[in-house]
Amino acid sequence: MENQDQSNTSTPHDVFTAVNNYFLLFFCGSCVLSSMYIQQLFLVTGHHRLGIGVSALIGIILPAYLLLRRFPGGPRAQLRVARPRVHRMILVIVATCAAVVLIDQIYVLNQRFSPVPEDYADAIRDLKPVTALHFVVTFAGLCLLVPLAEEIVFRGLIQQVFVRNMGAVIAVLLAGATFGAVHLNAHLLVSITAFGFFLGYIYHVTGNLTYTIVAHAIFNTVAFAQLAFQTEEQASQLPVYLSDVRIVVGALVIFIFLLVKTKEGGPETEPPYESLDR
Repeated sequence: MENQDQSNTSTPHDVFTAVNNYFLLFFCGSCVLSSMYIQQLFLVTGHHRLGIGVSALIGIILPAYLLLRRFPGGPRAQLRVARPRVHRMILVIVATCAAVVLIDQIYVLNQRFSPVPEDYADAIRDLKPVTALHFVVTFAGLCLLVPLAEEIVFRGLIQQVFVRNMGAVIAVLLAGATFGAVHLNAHLLVSITAFGFFLGYIYHVTGNLTYTIVAHAIFNTVAFAQLAFQTEEQASQLPVYLSDVRIVVGALVIFIFLLVKTKEGGPETEPPYESLDR
C-alpha cells in the first residue's frame, strides 16, 4: 500500500496520496489507542463519564483535524462530508432503526457462546445517569462525540485507505472487522462487526460521511436510552422488539429493502484519490 508514483511534481490534493498509507493506518491506530488511554486515565481518577467525550475529542477528532486541514478542502473534502439529501437521510434513519433490531438479535444469540463479563456489566451499570448533569455529559460523549470520532477514523480514513488500495468490497469488510475488533470485547465482536459492515456499506454507496455519523449516533442513542431509562429488572429481560420473531423478520425485510433503496442515486461526493474502482 505504498503511495502511487506521481507523473508530475505537483503537490498531491489528498492525504491518501501525500501520506504513506501504512503510516496513515499507523496514525489511525495511534489515535484509537491514545483515545483509549485518555479514557482509562479518566476512569482511574473517577471521571469516567467525562472521559468518554474528552477521549474522543482529544484522542481522535483533534489530531485528525490537524492532519486533514493541511489539504485542499480540509476535513470535509478529505473525509467526504457533505450536506445530506433529505429523502436519503430518512432511508438511512429507518434502516438504522431496523439494524438496531437485527444487531441486538445477533448480540443476544452471541451471548450463548460468549457471556457478558461481570466487570463489563458493572462498568455499564456505573454509567447509568443519576443526575441531569450525568445525563448531559454521558449523552454528549456517547451519542455525539464518539460517533463522530469513530466515523472519522474507521470510515473516513481507514476504509478509504483500503478502498484506494484494495477495492470497495474488501475495504468495507476489513474496516468493519477492524471496527469490531477495536472494541476489545468478545461478546460484542460479532454484533459490532456486523454494524461496522452496515456503516461501511452506507458510506460506500452514498459517498457521504454525514449519513454514517447520524446512523452511528442513532445506534448509540438507543443503547444510551436503554441504559438511562430501563430498570434493572427490564434490563435483564429481552427488549420488546426482540420478544416477537415477527418483528425481527419484518426488520430484516425492511432493512434489505432500504439498503437497496439507499444505493439509488449513487455517491454524493467524489473520492479525493484514484481508487481501484476507477
